[in-house]
Amino acid sequence: MMKQLGKDFHIRNAEVALFLRDRPMTSVIRHSLTILFPFVLMDVLLSWIDGAWLRPDGFYYQIFQFKRAGSALIEAGYSLSDLVIMLNVVVSICAAYLVGYYYAEFFHKDKMTTGLASGAAYIILNYDYRSPDNLFLFDNFGLRGLFLAFVTGIIVGLIFRIPFSNHFSSHQVVTEDDRLFSRSQRMFFPLAIVIILFVGIGFSLSLVTAAGPLGILNEGIATLTLGKATTHVFAILASAVISNLLMFFGLASPIAQPRLTGFTTYSGANYQFSQAHHTSFGAPYPITLHTLYDVFGNISGVGGMLALMIAILLVGIVHRERRVAYRGLLPTLSNMSGIGLVGLPMIFNSIYLLPMLIVPVFNMLVGAVLIKSRIIPPAVYRIPWTTPGILQGYAGTGGDIATLVVAIILFFLDIIFFIPFVKNGNRLQALLITRERNHKTETGRDQNDQ
Repeated sequence: MMKQLGKDFHIRNAEVALFLRDRPMTSVIRHSLTILFPFVLMDVLLSWIDGAWLRPDGFYYQIFQFKRAGSALIEAGYSLSDLVIMLNVVVSICAAYLVGYYYAEFFHKDKMTTGLASGAAYIILNYDYRSPDNLFLFDNFGLRGLFLAFVTGIIVGLIFRIPFSNHFSSHQVVTEDDRLFSRSQRMFFPLAIVIILFVGIGFSLSLVTAAGPLGILNEGIATLTLGKATTHVFAILASAVISNLLMFFGLASPIAQPRLTGFTTYSGANYQFSQAHHTSFGAPYPITLHTLYDVFGNISGVGGMLALMIAILLVGIVHRERRVAYRGLLPTLSNMSGIGLVGLPMIFNSIYLLPMLIVPVFNMLVGAVLIKSRIIPPAVYRIPWTTPGILQGYAGTGGDIATLVVAIILFFLDIIFFIPFVKNGNRLQALLITRERNHKTETGRDQNDQ
């Protein structure tokens, strides 16, 4: 009975994935992510080297005691960090450009101009209207701004679909230069609307928040997830579900971003207790966002991404996914999931949505029960955010073996849970190949008939 239910679920899941794949918007985004992937790969790899290896609060920097290398290594890290910021800007602008480009191509409009206008619109939208130094909101660039780039490209594409008067392009077209000039003149009105619209949106949002368009979302979720409710198990579970659901749409949640460089009130109280009593058993706040989400929710990487990649390497047959998994394994181990998010992709991919939501929740439920039962202590020590998820509990408790054993067991269970979904992805890939071959065969027959 259960086996049949599981089979029926995977069939329905594949049907939903095919349905989403064939929608114009998701098709445009999928094509854009494919072209964007090399930029994201470079961005994430450099971010990993910078965050985990070259920064004093990086996991590998501390493990291998790179402090002995002197200040030269830190200076190299600062330079690399600047390069990462520039790549973040490139990734966001390219994402907006590509979505606008492919959207216009799908509807047979001027794709080049639409793409350029989309990239420009994203820059305008993220200008810091409060800054006297003419700066941009750099926190809104990079992978965390993908969803905003998608929306920007689609809005610009919709504007460029509006039929405007050809008054500016009514002159006689004789040469190639005339044709290009006529084409560019037809774009004047939609481009003017794009600039006015996005300047208006950006300026209006600057009156509400200094963090820009993504700031409203991030601040709202942070208020819910990082406030007093973060000592309640079900509030933390809900926060994790929201966080991973946002990843499905290309949004980065505040609770998945690096937060371990500073203490919350609860973490500070727990740390002081452990210092006074030489144990974290009996800490005043055993359940917090850190002790559950960071320590147990990320055992298999953000959204279970690390477990998914290993499952793909074990049973996956899709060559593209296996290559992405190999390339993204080490950064994902340090809680940087961008390579899998864009390369597999996880965005608008319903095949992996359910385990992406369930795996962290399951891990946190187990962790909450064990902490409440005083079988394992809560993690109270400050640890680098690039610490592998499977080791965060061990490091955060000061070396508790029971916590490490639990993390290892949960990690293997997560991989096992992902395997049926990877196999379903294999079947979906086979179906897509068959459909593509049939399409080519039918196209060939039509050409022969003509």
